[in-house]
Amino acid sequence: MKKPFTHFDLPKQHLVGEHYVPARARQRDEIERRRSLPRGTVLLEQQRDGLAIASHVVEHVEEDRDLQYVSDMLAASALNASWYGFAQHAPVMRRRLYLPELANDETEWHETRSGLLTKVRRSLADTAELASIVASSRASGHETKRRLFELGRELGNTALSAACIPIGGATYGLSAYEAQVAARDQSLAVVERSRALTGEVGVNVSIAQLADRDSPLSVYVRRTAPNGVYNALEEAIEELPYAA
Repeated sequence: MKKPFTHFDLPKQHLVGEHYVPARARQRDEIERRRSLPRGTVLLEQQRDGLAIASHVVEHVEEDRDLQYVSDMLAASALNASWYGFAQHAPVMRRRLYLPELANDETEWHETRSGLLTKVRRSLADTAELASIVASSRASGHETKRRLFELGRELGNTALSAACIPIGGATYGLSAYEAQVAARDQSLAVVERSRALTGEVGVNVSIAQLADRDSPLSVYVRRTAPNGVYNALEEAIEELPYAA
């Protein structure tokens, strides 16, 4: 019996498009605040806020069309964010991520879409909390290398789980090996999708862009998202105090 796939390699050579840069501040107090911060803090703050917004959106969508869109956009944005913090400057050619488990032959268990969605929601909330810790540590001038590594890995694992939402519940009748082949295929597809979106959005998509409603990704989502996703995004921007 073939052993099911459990790992997925995120390559060091991944994105070649234009990288996202936070828009410059225009208010004097924000300009002064940014000048006082260690390099890279603003992007980490936007990543924290973008993850919180993404978490809110995923918590408030249920329709198939909305979930398909969220799966596509979230997986690509989170995978790229993972690459930036986890693999771009790695001393090795690839970083190991973990595929979501979709089936188990011994227990005859198969993952459901609702079960996978619950795990993605929990993972997003946990990752947003870790991103907040990382941003605060950087702002305070503390060492963040280890936590950035952990955050990048969690972002990548969350991305792979999000990519599999559309096939959650579709593995009944498949062996664990076959189900994990499907999970790997979904993950390979999101790698390609995360690159292709650069041409559609204008820059490499990343979760941090959701924190700025005028960023290339935020504008793209507002233009292309189905109503459920659009409404959840607008609600998050309106209700969450950090949203720009």
